[in-house]
Amino acid sequence: MTVVGHLVDPTLGWEQRLALEQLADRLPREACAQKVVALGSGGADRPPAVAGSQRLPWLPGIPWLCAPPLARWLRREAVDVAHAWGLPAAMAARAAGSRALVVELFDPRLTAHDRKLLRTLCRPGNFAVACSSQTIRRRLIEGGVAPESCVVIRPGVDFALLTRVRRGPLRAGLGLSRNDMVMVTTEPDSRHGGHFEAFWAAELATYSLPSVRIIIPGWGREVERIRRFAATLPRPEVLICPGGRHRMEELIAVADVLVVAPRGDAPTTAIAWAMAAGAAVLGTADYCVAELIANKLNGMLFKPRPDESIAMSLVRLLKQHELFNSLRETARGQAYEVFGLRRFVDQHQRLYQNLLAGAPPDAGIEDSALSA
Repeated sequence: MTVVGHLVDPTLGWEQRLALEQLADRLPREACAQKVVALGSGGADRPPAVAGSQRLPWLPGIPWLCAPPLARWLRREAVDVAHAWGLPAAMAARAAGSRALVVELFDPRLTAHDRKLLRTLCRPGNFAVACSSQTIRRRLIEGGVAPESCVVIRPGVDFALLTRVRRGPLRAGLGLSRNDMVMVTTEPDSRHGGHFEAFWAAELATYSLPSVRIIIPGWGREVERIRRFAATLPRPEVLICPGGRHRMEELIAVADVLVVAPRGDAPTTAIAWAMAAGAAVLGTADYCVAELIANKLNGMLFKPRPDESIAMSLVRLLKQHELFNSLRETARGQAYEVFGLRRFVDQHQRLYQNLLAGAPPDAGIEDSALSA
């Protein structure tokens, strides 16, 4: 029996919450015992597996100070593999002992400092980074992390959950009709994610497509900035800000279009769920988005131009909505091949086994996007 200790920290986001929840629910109990510890208060969007977990004291910016109580917890629970869901948790885990360590990464926006930290955490034979995309893996290798330690495990999508949410009352509960063209973005974490541009595109598109609405989930300064601006416009009802009342994957399930238009890299979990949900993906032709989306095959991409705003580029794509149905069908078929939940769980179980057996972390684990 392998004992896996999940470590979450205040950087916990919706991608980590969802993946942890899936592993806690789907890993075979006869093979894996799972324990969860929260370092500090954790993220705002806690999975049930974390909500009732033990908490350890935490000082922001000094994760190694919680190493002594974490080491005691790891010994008491007889943890074989520590699974860190953030870089601060990974630092604390390494400072707490030399047991096998997995770090799960969903965000390709890795700074030079982040890559340096991961390079120092790397120890042959008992360390692996589970990367949700090839872009993350490439960034790590460029930063000096050993290639054999970087394993690509694509996000797992729960197709049954998508079907259940689509058939449920959520869309109507948000004040949306069947005839509305509903756009959704990811949760804003800065002014550089393209969220304001996506909202402005929706507002402009209503002059030719009156049924356009846009959902911007989450909370924070950027959401409030967009909300205040929308309130000054003739059609403030175009914007829907549900806050934290609904999960990100549920909002994607009821949307018709996902917009991913960052200035630079962005996580791709939302793209995987949108492909599976039948939401057309509109995004910038950057590495992270183009890794999954091919223009006019399973989504629509644009290259930001110096003479045109991102919002206007998105409006041009929205006006081609008659192409969306064929894109959605192609994307949904690819999602079945690439983002299976069972594969996601099995690959994590195999990763744990490889580390404990002293095998290369990527032994028997193939990137499903390359093997499909």
